[in-house]
Amino acid sequence: MKKALYFFLPLLCLTCLFSCVETEGDSFVQQEGLRPVYAAGTEWRTIETLPSREIQELGKIYYKDGLLFVNERNAGIHILDNNTPTAPIFLKFISIPGSKDIAIKGDYLYTDNVTDLVVLDISDFDNIQEVNRIENIYPQTNQEFPEFYSGFFECVNPELGTVIGWELAILNTPQCRI
Repeated sequence: MKKALYFFLPLLCLTCLFSCVETEGDSFVQQEGLRPVYAAGTEWRTIETLPSREIQELGKIYYKDGLLFVNERNAGIHILDNNTPTAPIFLKFISIPGSKDIAIKGDYLYTDNVTDLVVLDISDFDNIQEVNRIENIYPQTNQEFPEFYSGFFECVNPELGTVIGWELAILNTPQCRI
């Protein structure tokens, strides 16, 4: 038994050693992970009121006066009539790139827009207006890594624009991981 162990143990070690050697052809790996979504220039500051649409990625929910304000992470805010809770009616979608959080006081909705805090007048859903913007209140470093994620992701390249979100993708030889 000992003789077999003395023979196979070195053989096993050599096999493991040579199986870990990387050649140039082996350096390409595909891995599922997150890829940053970029906005060029300042286009991420554009806030629009659009017709309703389905919720893709549910975020925080705010209830006020029979209405639901549902944040869709990094995309915007859905407004739903919830007077009949068993059958809510989608009313509008406010496109706000990079939006992750929401608060409402009176007729004013407060949310983040990538690095800025914006205040919207929501007293008239057909005419939602931006009434104030505090620029660069959130540090840009918040955009360098996907939040609440563990795994591979494509490293951020600031030359491609501002990160306004993350999408699931097949990555080629990802260099970043959390």
